Amino acid sequence: MNIIDRAALGIAQSIRRNYPEAPSEVALKYSLSLLINTLSAITVSMGVCIATGHWKQGAIVVFFFLFMRYFSGGVHLRSSLTCSLTSAGIVIVLAHLQFNYWYLGFLCSLAAFMIYAIKAPDGIEKVSRVDPRYYPLLKAICLAVVALNMLVFQSSLLSAVFLTQALTLTNQAYTFIYYLERRKTNES
Repeated sequence: MNIIDRAALGIAQSIRRNYPEAPSEVALKYSLSLLINTLSAITVSMGVCIATGHWKQGAIVVFFFLFMRYFSGGVHLRSSLTCSLTSAGIVIVLAHLQFNYWYLGFLCSLAAFMIYAIKAPDGIEKVSRVDPRYYPLLKAICLAVVALNMLVFQSSLLSAVFLTQALTLTNQAYTFIYYLERRKTNES
């Protein structure tokens, strides 16, 4: 059990001791683990972005990465600590990328659009309460946001965020994460 899960368990146990009518310890631990994971990733990544003078880019990356992740889904890591560190690393790298929108940014947006069109939403069945009948709407939202960047904003930063998130929907991302997690389990 990593530091995030231990903290979530400790807080969950404390809540249950003081408020017996609270939800189950398992449910509390799960919710708190997600909250601590998200807040720690945002805190670390924004801390680095502020220290390097890229706080605006960091805030944009955090917002749009989470926004697109909510609507499109993607691969999930089993370890909350690994997820937090990976997410922070992605935000930091993306916030510091600089390239022209034409042509690389446009190609990133185009690739993201195609991946979302084929794969979104993916992997949200167990982590979202969205009714499956609304999945086409989730896909449409993803496509509309990417198209808006392609046609109006033409932001290289957004194109990198959209492509990075779209890549988490691919079979290759699932295979890579499965390989890493299986390898980690075999080494333990």
